[in-house]
Amino acid sequence: MLNQKEILKNRKAFSEIDKSIASVFKVLSDVNRYRTFRILVEQPKLTVGDIAQILDISLPLASQHIKILTQSNLLQKERVGKKIFTKLEHGNPFVRAVIETIKKL
Repeated sequence: MLNQKEILKNRKAFSEIDKSIASVFKVLSDVNRYRTFRILVEQPKLTVGDIAQILDISLPLASQHIKILTQSNLLQKERVGKKIFTKLEHGNPFVRAVIETIKKL
């Protein structure tokens, strides 16, 4: 059994980053969002249409999943001419960690 000092020490280890990481896990818990992320590990730049076709889902649904992933700072969009490509947000350390984990599977 822990004493009061050990309990307080463990509580101090919690931080705001815990909420952020839990939020990212929640976003990736949807199979289509996880698959979108995984596809982008293998294919660094894809359009929403490409992702929708690969996942066999509608364009609006793919767009909604990409929006959620982008808002969670897991993806970014890049405009090239008239096309908008979706790619991983490599500046996010959590993205790099998930990529490494996926590559080990």
